[in-house]
Amino acid sequence: MAKISIYIFITLLGTLKFMFASTPGVIGNLSFWEVYFFATLGGLISFNIFYFLANYFIKKSIADNQRKMKLGTYKAPKVFTKTNKLIVKLKMTDLGFWLITIIAPLVLSIPIGSIIVAKFYRHHKITYWVTTSSLIFFQAIFTGIAFAIKG
Repeated sequence: MAKISIYIFITLLGTLKFMFASTPGVIGNLSFWEVYFFATLGGLISFNIFYFLANYFIKKSIADNQRKMKLGTYKAPKVFTKTNKLIVKLKMTDLGFWLITIIAPLVLSIPIGSIIVAKFYRHHKITYWVTTSSLIFFQAIFTGIAFAIKG
């Protein structure tokens, strides 16, 4: 019964903070493959949900902003910040495609990274597969690092 609760915890942690999902499994003395499987499962479930529902979340955000405009409580963000300029420049390059599709779900959380990837690159045919492959690959690295630290 204790193993099942660790499996569930690893899967749930993998849905939000993918990089740290393997730590509880290592502490709970699970095997590499158990930790890797459940952490990857959580990440892939979260990625699929938020990648395919990204349009819904974007439309909901726009509708909320329009509602706030009607109420007079909307505060427009700065448009031309240095960060925004950098993101736009990065987004328009081939290197930006690879960096954002591979790193955004890892460094940010899976839900936020998935929505960003879908917003910027949904029209590319390989976006889904690049991000899925990177999640599978990097979870092996994260799990290996967690086991190496434990010793």
